[in-house]
Amino acid sequence: MITDIVFSKQQSIHSYSIETLEKMFMEGKLKLREINIPQVRQIRNYILDNALEERIYFPPIVAYKKEGVQSDTLYIIDGNQRMMAFTQLYEFAFKKLGSDDPKDAEKARKVLDFICDTEIAVQVFEGLSEKEANQMYVDFNTKGKKVALSKRIAFDSRSDINQITNKVLQGNTMLRSAGIEMEKRAIIRPANKNFLSLSQLRQVVTVFLTGKMTVDQNKNIELSLDVDQYLELIRTWFNELFALYSAKSIGDYEKSMLASFPLVMAVVLYALSDMENMSFEERKATIISRMKGLKGVDWSRDNPVWTNFEGSIRGAFKYFYLDNNKKNIEKMAKWLEQQGR
Repeated sequence: MITDIVFSKQQSIHSYSIETLEKMFMEGKLKLREINIPQVRQIRNYILDNALEERIYFPPIVAYKKEGVQSDTLYIIDGNQRMMAFTQLYEFAFKKLGSDDPKDAEKARKVLDFICDTEIAVQVFEGLSEKEANQMYVDFNTKGKKVALSKRIAFDSRSDINQITNKVLQGNTMLRSAGIEMEKRAIIRPANKNFLSLSQLRQVVTVFLTGKMTVDQNKNIELSLDVDQYLELIRTWFNELFALYSAKSIGDYEKSMLASFPLVMAVVLYALSDMENMSFEERKATIISRMKGLKGVDWSRDNPVWTNFEGSIRGAFKYFYLDNNKKNIEKMAKWLEQQGR
């Protein structure tokens, strides 16, 4: 235990096993605030998904003891969802122990070991008033700075999609020349002339790896090819794309409709359709063939063909913007297929 005095309030840092914290909760010696069920489920699934690899990391829980009360009861300020997730682990682990699937049974044993062996730091403030504790709760949940998307992608060792996205960005000079918006999830056209946001690049990579436009970014995925082969396919696709339209101006919405992300996704779907059973060599040759088939397409923003798809005219310049929904993207991919024949 480490003890210190901060702003006249004593604080100490304790280390409790999850088993001990769960017991304290069951005995009423650990009090929680409001519970967000989706967040609890997400944390619980994070533990279950990563139990076998033992890649589970948690920051300290913050709690306080009430002012003027002689009691060992802790009131949680920050970490309520984590704590509730911990209390649900026993039930999930015991259910999985009897599973016919050896992997599920092994995961259950790992979770039980995790409960018994893992210790969580708890920072305890002594003698806080309820008003002070409430203010601290608000500050923790509103003043904390969220990790930037670029940092999550650069340093996330758990997500295959994030790792490969980072490698794509590092290894493609033409893509960097086209421009990648590193911090904002969406790009406001026409002012921002970066080709893609980092989040959008990750969506492009997701389609290459899974064939789907959206997946759970926190889960590992089953890859049918080697990582280097996926990187080569993505590099090939971008090279062919920039052969269709210059990387230097592809993000300029005043000129290029390829600055519209729904159209980019449609080009990806078109290039990758029906590839599940192809070898790496077949996929690469098919991507090249299909992309070269689009040489006759007029990608200019003022081409009236784009208004055949879902979209709206808006903004000061009254430009036509394509709707970013699955149905519209798939309709454009079908149209591109006709152009590529």
